[in-house]
Amino acid sequence: MSETVNTPPSATDLKSIETSQTFFQIVYSQFKEHTAAVIGAYLIVFFMLVAILAPAIEWATGTDSDSQNVFNRYKPPFTTVVAPQDVRENAIQTFIRTNPEEATKIQTALLAKNLVQPVRPEDALYDWVNLEKSKALETIQTIDTSKKAELIKMINNFQSFHLFGTDELGRDVLMRLVYGTRVSIGVGVLVAIASAVIGLIIGALAGYYGGIIDTVLMRVTDSLLSLPILPVLVVIAAIDLKKVLGGLVAVSQNLFGDAGGNLAQEFVNNIFSGGKESIYKLVFILCLFSWMTVARLIRGAILSLREREFILASKTLGATDYTIIVRHMFPNVVAPLLVSVTLGVGDSILFEAALSYLGLGIQPPMPSWGNMLFNAQELIYQAPFLAVLPGILIFLVVVSFNFLGDGLQDAIDPKTVRR
Repeated sequence: MSETVNTPPSATDLKSIETSQTFFQIVYSQFKEHTAAVIGAYLIVFFMLVAILAPAIEWATGTDSDSQNVFNRYKPPFTTVVAPQDVRENAIQTFIRTNPEEATKIQTALLAKNLVQPVRPEDALYDWVNLEKSKALETIQTIDTSKKAELIKMINNFQSFHLFGTDELGRDVLMRLVYGTRVSIGVGVLVAIASAVIGLIIGALAGYYGGIIDTVLMRVTDSLLSLPILPVLVVIAAIDLKKVLGGLVAVSQNLFGDAGGNLAQEFVNNIFSGGKESIYKLVFILCLFSWMTVARLIRGAILSLREREFILASKTLGATDYTIIVRHMFPNVVAPLLVSVTLGVGDSILFEAALSYLGLGIQPPMPSWGNMLFNAQELIYQAPFLAVLPGILIFLVVVSFNFLGDGLQDAIDPKTVRR
């Protein structure tokens, strides 16, 4: 039998073995081995970029997420839509009203070159604007006018390409999905971060001080955990925020006089300005019932940390409770907190989609994936793409965040880290 010859490691292998790695390098190398987590991270980065660059995408495509055209409803994907005659004539009428002298010059040139044959001379521009796109562009190129670029842009805007079709009001589905990405992921990330901060504070106080503080805080946490989350969210979401905040204004006026009432009224007006009150309301509701798991996780980590030698040494040296908690304990619970935040984003997006689907979350005309599903529920047979597309995006984002959380958990867990 031939003996197996063991090849000695090369100098490069020996150098890589002897070179020490930082904790972050170890975590990164471990994370890269989790293929699903890496793919999920790339998808999350892609959706984040889409949310950030939504105005740029709108400018590049030349479509508006809020522009309505009831004559082109439920168009299927990959459809080119041409503006109707009344839209064209309204646009040229606006141009004539704002540029009367230039419009007269263009009409004279069109008639002189026999480019259009209107019934009346003053209708020359109206006849031109109703020509086919290529013919209209070719015609305007032969006329010397300072408004040529504006007229070319007008003609180009009369024809639009809808990659994912149009919805029940003739709005571009692609741009609705793009701005829905900004709202849905923004709400999910904001709720996850706010819940992490609340859970971190409550869990740290309960775990470090113990006693009656721990008992009270954990019983409140257990009480909220025992509630059926979705039914409770539905009930609270149905509350009229204007009436509640109107009561706040009245109380402030009674307690602090006109100055307090005016300040409270200004605060309420800021909330309801811009049509974003449904976002504030939804974020508040989700934050109210999303911090409990984080609090219990942090409490368990703090309980184990407070008996460690470096904590006892800090107490012996006279460090305050604030210094011990913030400077010594918080850095040691960042790893499980990061995993909890990542997993919490997916849950928050699902809850936002569920409430919006029930008509209690983000309110139209502001787009979100959930309210797009709500608007499409009666059109599942007539226009199935209106329901399928936001559903696929919700699935992809939630699964990506869950895989990312699993990958971070495996990479950060000391039991799985290979040094």
